[in-house]
Formats: sequence, C-alpha cells, structure tokens
Amino acid sequence: MTQFSVIVPTYERDEKLERALESIASQTCQDFELIVVDDNTRKEKRQEVKKIVENTEDIEAKYLVNNERQGVSSARNLGIDNASGRYIAFLDDDDEWKTGKLERELEKFEEGSYDVVYSAIEMYNEEVQDVVRREERLSLERELERDRIGSPSRVSVKKEILEAINGFDENIPSGEDWDIWIRLMKEGCNFGYIDEPLTRYHQDDDSKSNQKDVATEGREKITEKHSQLLEEAGRKVKARHHLNRAKKQHQLGDDSGTRKHLTKTLKNNPLELEAYALTAIYLIRRSTGLDLIPIAAEIKGKLK
Repeated sequence: MTQFSVIVPTYERDEKLERALESIASQTCQDFELIVVDDNTRKEKRQEVKKIVENTEDIEAKYLVNNERQGVSSARNLGIDNASGRYIAFLDDDDEWKTGKLERELEKFEEGSYDVVYSAIEMYNEEVQDVVRREERLSLERELERDRIGSPSRVSVKKEILEAINGFDENIPSGEDWDIWIRLMKEGCNFGYIDEPLTRYHQDDDSKSNQKDVATEGREKITEKHSQLLEEAGRKVKARHHLNRAKKQHQLGDDSGTRKHLTKTLKNNPLELEAYALTAIYLIRRSTGLDLIPIAAEIKGKLK
C-alpha cells in the first residue's frame, strides 16, 4: 500500500500551484500518490491546471475536477474518496513543503500510535515572519477555545480516521479545518507533533479567513455546531471561545461581532481580564480610528 495520498485542492492560483507541486516533487520520501482537485468551473482554466499538473517534473498525478465549484471542503473530500494511501497529507495550493516533510511524518507515525501528525509551521510574507510551534499538549477543551493547529498543510491523518468522521464539513465556508480538528479530538484521536517547521504558510490577502462575511459565517456555524461540547467544557472554556471569536471579529473590522462576543465572554466569566483589555482597544479604535493590535504585533516582531 502507498504510504501517503497527497491532496491539493486548487482554484485560480496557477503560479502558486506550480510552486506547491514542485515542493511535493522534491520530497525525500517518494512513497506517495498525488491527487490534484481542480475547483475551477471554466474549461480554459481547467486546461491550464491540467497542463501544470502533467508538466510537473518526475511526478505522476491524478487530476480530478470538482464540478460546479463546491468549495475547498468538497474538493478535499473528493480527493479523500479517490485516495489509496495509508495516510492523507494535505497541501493548499498557495503553500509549500520543506523537502523532508513526508519523511519526518512517516517516522513519527511509525514511532508511536498516532492517528494525526502535525509540525511547526513558517508564517511567510516575502520572508519568514514567524514560526508557529505547539504551545503545549493539545486537548479538546483547548481546541474549543481557539484553533491551535490551523492550516491542513501542516497535517497528515490516517485515511481510515477521516473516512470514519466523513471528512470535512462542506456546510462550513471558512474555518472548516478548525471544525475537523475538534471532531478528531472528540473521537479521541492521538496527535503526534514534530517540532520542526516543515511547511511554509504564505499569508495571502485572498484567504477566506480574511473575508469578513465568509469568515464570520464559518465561525458562527462552528460555534453553533459545537455548542453542546462548549456547554460540557464549562463557562471558562466558553468565555475563552467567545474572547477569541471577538478578537477575530475585531481583526475583520466587524464592530457588532466584536461587541457581541465580548459580551458573551464576560457573561460566562466576568474575571476574564483580557476581555477588558480588548474592550478598551475596541473603544479606542471606534473613537480615534487607531488600532493598537497591529502596532503591538509590529513592536513584538521587532523585539524578537
């Protein structure tokens, strides 16, 4: 059996797709199949993507078309349905892997009884901005507070596990990765971590997570879908969940959403001091137009 099925969903990112496929072709572990799922609806764009896939040096690939552009979750699920590998490795078309990514993940899978393996990740914008590492051991409660794993590009999962939970939720337009990590943890999956940045995440403005309406809808659906888990986790976890929702809405420039989730934060835990700090930052931006969060982030980056 092939060790890995590498699934790359793509939509109108030809040059970035070429870069992503080159990083796959250069892997030191070559025991994989490549599945590219094209989410384009226009025939001419599909022809361009198919040509890029066919011309990737030293690599053969399955080229699949996701009819009527049903979105990235549908594209990933189509890839999973057509995969024959033991493990599923995801790579978004605007990201790239370091050459040893699959090799190190295979070693990690084989050294322990892991269902999921993920690694540190480089945040990149013309140069490396940051390396995001694991803060501490994962738990369902901590993942309910906020997404501590993030991009599927840094993750590989046993295929049988993904099939058991029916893959990605196609009804969630953004944040679908957060949802699937919650569901995997709910099922008791064992996560293995590699403390090396094996994936480079390109911070692009066209990301769904930066589109206010799409990002808000996705996260509202996640909060609603996992409301029972949040109730069971307790008021402090609920407070942290809504605090992180407030931070995201503030980042998106959504004043009403920021207020809504700050209110829910303090309702669940009046002693959540960070909520008061965010309230002050929110009020300063409302009255002066000055947003202190990116300023603080820039100062923090310069001090590193």
